[in-house]
Amino acid sequence: MLKTKFTVFLVGFLVLFSSNIFSQLISIGVGGGITQVTGPEGTTNAVSDGGLGYSTEYNLGAIGKVSLPLVPITPRAFVLYHIFNGDGTFNGQQIENSQSLLSVGLGASYNFIPVPAGVDPYISLDVMFNSFGDFTKKIAGADSTFSRNSRTGLGLGVGAEVTILPKVNLDVSASYRMFNLIGKDDGEETFSAINLDVFFMFSLL
Repeated sequence: MLKTKFTVFLVGFLVLFSSNIFSQLISIGVGGGITQVTGPEGTTNAVSDGGLGYSTEYNLGAIGKVSLPLVPITPRAFVLYHIFNGDGTFNGQQIENSQSLLSVGLGASYNFIPVPAGVDPYISLDVMFNSFGDFTKKIAGADSTFSRNSRTGLGLGVGAEVTILPKVNLDVSASYRMFNLIGKDDGEETFSAINLDVFFMFSLL
């Protein structure tokens, strides 16, 4: 009887312990930040100089992470929605350019030893599947829309998760993203940007 009770207690403890541990392994976050377009010149040049006029734009998204026990590598997945806009005058005409970009990515981060306590720095590498929205150019109120294709890209970043509440972390990161490394047309230049993002991360119960 004592052996049976001990076995039941041990099994119950292991189930409770393992479920609690695994609940801490998965976290999801929501947030966004700034997208600073860095290239090519045709996107960053002012409209008055014949460019699209993209500069500091914004993004919103969600991220999920799975922390592996005793392993400093954290798999991650994310979705980011970018919005690009530029306007100005060219040859005496008012021009407005706009486009969106949906980026779905898979990657991993390498976590360093937390220093100080509650701060977990990391470096990251992501592969992104990017769907460019239709490019719209408005000249003197008349719209012209051009379809765009999907591309595969790569992102490199650094960041840190900072504990702000039990089960709630603040993920702050900076990353360099090249959105169209794979699948380019002939003569297509690399569309790149620097992201500065902040996500509120919640450990699942």
